[in-house]
Amino acid sequence: MIVKYKDYSIEIVDDQTYTINSVDNVSRYDKIYFSDSTSIEKFYPTSKHGIRVKLADVELASAIICEVGGGTTIHNKSFIVSEDALLICCCDKVYSLELPNLSINWFKRLDPATCFGIYQFDNDFLIHGELQISRIDINGNEKWTFRARDIFVTSDGDNSFAIQADKILLIDWEGYRYTLDKNGVEVI
Repeated sequence: MIVKYKDYSIEIVDDQTYTINSVDNVSRYDKIYFSDSTSIEKFYPTSKHGIRVKLADVELASAIICEVGGGTTIHNKSFIVSEDALLICCCDKVYSLELPNLSINWFKRLDPATCFGIYQFDNDFLIHGELQISRIDINGNEKWTFRARDIFVTSDGDNSFAIQADKILLIDWEGYRYTLDKNGVEVI
């Protein structure tokens, strides 16, 4: 997927063929981010998201984020660009990378299982996780977290997460519906 930001072109891909510490990788990256680099699992990450920033046709920076946990893919809600930062979901974490050089600003585990998507909400961001919904600021500081009876996925494929004005609409696996206000408080 390619997105434009200012004069930059940012390419974000799933790079499942990438192997950490291999000389046989087809793709090479300037930076490799993996939060659990001391774990034996470091050689077998679940998700690997490659990022390249270009100005015209010149590559300025590249990075790959590798993580273990609930697998994620790249889609139009798995990342967001704001205030010279790329915020991207990878497994159970969200990473913030500085643009254009892709240096790490911060990363944080924002769901015990998987972070499905990130959404702009007022001047903050909502993280749609499998087990919780979190509101964070641009620096990754949590403002609130909401959990329910079951996971925020539906068995029939209906959208389990939506924003309408200043309300967050949720459906869990069992079909229970929740409406939250901007402070993460359930509205009845």
